[in-house]
Amino acid sequence: MPADRHQRKKARTSTNAEAGPSSAPAFKIPALEQRGADALPGVNKIKASLRQAKRLLNKENLEPSLRISTQRRVAALEADLAAAEKRDVEKKNGAKYHAVKFFERQKLGRIIKRAQRKVAEAEKDGKAKKTAKAEQELRDARVMLNYVLNYPNTIKYISLFPKEEKREEGDDKEKLKVPKYLQAELSDVMEKSERTRLTMLLETRKLMEEGKLSSTPEVERERRPVELAAVVEAGTAGGTKRKAAKAEEKEEADDFFDSD
Repeated sequence: MPADRHQRKKARTSTNAEAGPSSAPAFKIPALEQRGADALPGVNKIKASLRQAKRLLNKENLEPSLRISTQRRVAALEADLAAAEKRDVEKKNGAKYHAVKFFERQKLGRIIKRAQRKVAEAEKDGKAKKTAKAEQELRDARVMLNYVLNYPNTIKYISLFPKEEKREEGDDKEKLKVPKYLQAELSDVMEKSERTRLTMLLETRKLMEEGKLSSTPEVERERRPVELAAVVEAGTAGGTKRKAAKAEEKEEADDFFDSD
């Protein structure tokens, strides 16, 4: 038995030696464009790495090759940071406004079905005015459903339906009224949230007319949040830059007390 064990041990040692260290799979960090947002590390880890890289760049007599590689690392980390911060905001808002969006989708779905019945009945009776009114209600409801489906998670959700008082059972007709936002005009007197909501509704309607968004969202349920996100970028860019500047000032103050 001892001889057998010695032979088996010798055989295993010989096999491992032949395989060598190169047989182990080498791990390589994928390039930024090959990574998804979920593959990124946390924001705090990226910020710590970014501070270290920037401190290295501030050192005098740094070798040119090392300076170039560090500059590239800083650029990559800044891109990672932006993507990670966006990911965290989208996850937070997605969870926070999931319920309200769900109920508004359900409510708009009922409004669309009711409007479709109205159009069919009015056309059957040959009533042009009622047909036009019902068709307008149907168009507005579809615009609002696209608004809910494509609302970007990068910003706070602005609800279409205000909080309603409790009504008696069977009073569904009052609840199913289409908000008249699309009949209003943009004005500087509007509150910021009202102006943002109307701007995005108008942009949604425009995208539908151009064929970039579905004209029957209750059927296709498509989602293109990037289209609507561009509408609010101009309005939020100023605030974002100010926040970034303050954060950078804080990081520099923290770095003053850090040791190399």
